Amino acid sequence: MTRYFILIISCTLLLPGCIQKDVHASKAEKAEIRAAVSQSFSGLVESVTSLDANHYYEFFDADKYTSLNEDGTVTHSFEEFQEAYDEQITFIKKYNSLAFSNVKITVIDRNTAILVNEYEAEVLLQSGDMVMASGGGLQVWSNTTGEWKLVSVSSSAKQ
Repeated sequence: MTRYFILIISCTLLLPGCIQKDVHASKAEKAEIRAAVSQSFSGLVESVTSLDANHYYEFFDADKYTSLNEDGTVTHSFEEFQEAYDEQITFIKKYNSLAFSNVKITVIDRNTAILVNEYEAEVLLQSGDMVMASGGGLQVWSNTTGEWKLVSVSSSAKQ
């Protein structure tokens, strides 16, 4: 009986440490993660400039998505975000330019990275008007499904 008790206690104390994944990344893993997030970000940008909303949505984790919007409001559902984007994109004829600078990807662990950037855009609207926009963004990327997906986005505009 004492043997079983010791075995149960040992398993209870040691097993969680053996099962828990080490989420900390080595230097080489961090470089790989930064490259993968950068590649996902490039795909995201391409889908924006080509006005391909369906491809754009593939970069988001619809179940976990939340955002802090440029106007100070928050969006806690992907569906709400998608509705607003679908409405917005109908006014855009094309992107004349969309450039990102001061991009930094920080790896938090093997499953989480943060991308921060500044942007400048020139957009031609369906009306023929030209809109210039610039600001910054923060994106939280997560990889819990084998793909890097956006779980949170925050943006600000330069005045």
